[in-house]
Amino acid sequence: MSQTEVPRLKKGQVNTLGALAEEIAAMAPACDVVAFITSAMAFAFAITPLAFLLATLAMYLEVNTLYHLAKRHSSAGGYYGYIANAFGPVPATVSGWLYVLYQTTSTAAIPTYIGGAVLPAFLDYYFHISLPAWIWIPLILLFVWVPITLAILGIRPQITTLKYASLFEVSFLAILGAIVIAKAPDNTLAVFNPFAWPQYSSEFAPYGGPGGALGLAMVFSITSFIGYGGSAPLGEEVQHPRQILKALMTGVFIVGAVLTEMAYAITVGWGVNNLVSLANNSNPDISTIPGIVVMGLYLGLFGALGLFLVAMNSAFSDSVAMQSNAGRVYFAMARDNVIPKKFAKIHPKYHSPYISLLFIGTLSTVLSIATAFGMFLANGVSPLQMFYLTTKNPAVFTALSDTFGFLTTMALFGMVLTHFLLNTSVITLYRRLKEIHKDTLHTITHRIQHYILPAIATGILGYALYASIWPPVFPETPAAIASILYLVGAVGYALYLKFKKPHALTNAGKSVNLWAEEGETTKR
Repeated sequence: MSQTEVPRLKKGQVNTLGALAEEIAAMAPACDVVAFITSAMAFAFAITPLAFLLATLAMYLEVNTLYHLAKRHSSAGGYYGYIANAFGPVPATVSGWLYVLYQTTSTAAIPTYIGGAVLPAFLDYYFHISLPAWIWIPLILLFVWVPITLAILGIRPQITTLKYASLFEVSFLAILGAIVIAKAPDNTLAVFNPFAWPQYSSEFAPYGGPGGALGLAMVFSITSFIGYGGSAPLGEEVQHPRQILKALMTGVFIVGAVLTEMAYAITVGWGVNNLVSLANNSNPDISTIPGIVVMGLYLGLFGALGLFLVAMNSAFSDSVAMQSNAGRVYFAMARDNVIPKKFAKIHPKYHSPYISLLFIGTLSTVLSIATAFGMFLANGVSPLQMFYLTTKNPAVFTALSDTFGFLTTMALFGMVLTHFLLNTSVITLYRRLKEIHKDTLHTITHRIQHYILPAIATGILGYALYASIWPPVFPETPAAIASILYLVGAVGYALYLKFKKPHALTNAGKSVNLWAEEGETTKR
């Protein structure tokens, strides 16, 4: 297939700042503040900031992995292309399906999370307003289809929107956290010492002590980075593939720093010795949105409303980035003949993979609706009751919370397995290259970067997945079973292509590689 026959996205549309904005948007830091810091605090209490600091350091192990893969491959396939280049077409095909899984399930969770938790709790706590149980349904339009429309209109308007939204988001969070920290009476570095809190020994005991509680909290702090690598599928549209490397390295540092700061601000803002009353408050509104409540304590309604609105913006930006990325990976797989060719169509005016994007939006919608209705039935709420009950009804709240938990667990499952393939790809690639080492130091550095760090990263992510599904609990265990079935289907499809249609895997992940076209792969 000649280069002119290969459908490709338009090069030079995204600069370094644009790639960085996409990276930040995909990790949705403000959403993480109001969702995952809350969840982590239920286990870690005063050492919650440590959980987020360690998660940031752990994700830097993944920075090492992606850096060494991204400097050899750049295309719309992102991870799919990295794995194809390093590991082979079968693992790449599996990773493509897994990537779409965790991007779409993460997007599908947003309407139910906003409609079932954040929005009802905020309006009830500050304005005593109750919402109907079906509120999450129209939110699908706002958080799935408006972002899809923006993505179809082209990468330029998408990136322009994300530049303003994402950079304002992290700046606002950094300033908000700094104000609370400056005013808080309980500032202490002891929050980074897991053994400095005997007053929480009874809370830590069920988890085997502070170490076990910290490990469980890290499940949520690591999940906060579920969108990491969001700039990778822009590899075909950046001005130069080197800009992806910069976005990957800078994005996780910025988001990790802001999340750790906000975890610290919420912890010391409420009071380091009084966190049981925050995480397990008798008022469900407080235990649902503790971060927003703490901001309100120090900055009044301005602080609470500000964090709430930024979280809404974060959810929207996250949906734009996640679905746009999944659509590009689907486009790349179709271009390589791994899936039907029609998904590789590019819009003649907007230069976007519009068929793939429409499919991803439809998939996110179906996942959100089907999962939510299933959880309503599991909690004894019929579809008819959903239209006259309110979100204050405990069964409604539980159903929407279970929907979020189910979809988020599937997203974590897809993320961990994809990163397992990425880490294995680094090891495989550099064993195959058999680089000549200049000296002993270079030999040691090579082994650390290409073997030891990827193995450690895999272990950490594997623990996060294990702790999220074991011991068995609803809805996480059913989500794990559904994910395993999806994985079996993805592996089965890849093997089917290998043995029945081997020609379909000939170009898997290899149709476009900007590093090769720039003539720089061998130099790096």
